[in-house]
Amino acid sequence: MRTILLAIIYVIICIISIPFHLVLLIVRKINKKAAATVSLAVVKIVFNLCMVVSGCKKEIVGAEKIPDDRAVLYAANHRGFYDIILLYTLVPRLTAFIAKIEIKKFPCIAQWMYFLNCLFIDRGDVKQNLDIILKAIALAKDGYSIYIAPEGTRNPTDTLLEFKEGSMKIATKANMPIVPVCFVGTEKILEEHIPWVKKGKISVIFGDPIYPEKLDPEEKKHIGRYTRDIIQKMYDDHISKASTDTY
Repeated sequence: MRTILLAIIYVIICIISIPFHLVLLIVRKINKKAAATVSLAVVKIVFNLCMVVSGCKKEIVGAEKIPDDRAVLYAANHRGFYDIILLYTLVPRLTAFIAKIEIKKFPCIAQWMYFLNCLFIDRGDVKQNLDIILKAIALAKDGYSIYIAPEGTRNPTDTLLEFKEGSMKIATKANMPIVPVCFVGTEKILEEHIPWVKKGKISVIFGDPIYPEKLDPEEKKHIGRYTRDIIQKMYDDHISKASTDTY
């Protein structure tokens, strides 16, 4: 039933979005950030609705650690599609996601991501990857927060994949703090039983911001590994605490 309701919502949103997109195209020519601000507000409403219909019980830890006075780089583990849905309901300022290029095939979603200034990366094209990183740095310098999943692919295991160091240059080149983000259980909503959506508890934990300029040279040189280790510990601690609370 949840899957059918979500499909109906998706179709309705696609239809309703057509006039919205026409207006936003005009607004974007005048003021790019105004179009992104309106888009973020709409996307938050829709994604919150999706969370409710999906039966997701949210656990949010450490959201107060997100600096609200400057752009940040969200670096997160990637367990499932609901990572993005959950995080977008929580970001306090304009945020552009770096997503795989295959997302552009989805009607309506791709258009909203365009107005949010999201970037689409082709993981098999090294030159295009570099261009996307440069565009992300430019957005960050213009005041946009950036969301990346440095593992490069979904990974629902208990051990994070190695983080791609190149993606972390967004923070070092734009002089912005990195906010470690740890997702737990998001794969249980969809990925474990595609195409069916099932209710469940999902958690997102925000860590203390990492300021690249305050790291020692070795940590800064391998900032991807440094950030990965922090998120891995966040994940392990959360799983350990959840296991203890069960008994």
